Amino acid sequence: MMDIEQVIERSRRLEDLLRQYYHAKGTDLTQLVHSCDNRFPDDVSSKLNEINIIHQKLMTEDGFDIDNYQLFMDLCAECEVELMPRSSRLVWGAAVLLLGGITLAALGFYFYHWQHITL
Repeated sequence: MMDIEQVIERSRRLEDLLRQYYHAKGTDLTQLVHSCDNRFPDDVSSKLNEINIIHQKLMTEDGFDIDNYQLFMDLCAECEVELMPRSSRLVWGAAVLLLGGITLAALGFYFYHWQHITL
């Protein structure tokens, strides 16, 4: 039973990523992937389709068992990493680095010239 819960949880997480970051429209993973499949690489689209096939078989067929559960979980993890936008981390990292550099430069300037400053 734990496998079914994990498959549903991972599928829902991927659906949420598609809705939130790619503005996908639809009710299930198939519709979501097809509504925005031109926005991400082909390998991600095929991986999402594989995940959807396993999810649909698990939901509709009685007694369906995932052959390689760990492979499925790794596939879901790869898709999550590839679907997460990376630009925001890069932009925030550059902003923090720039702000820290300017702050250190200002502190160094005031530390060096503090005795010469008169108010």
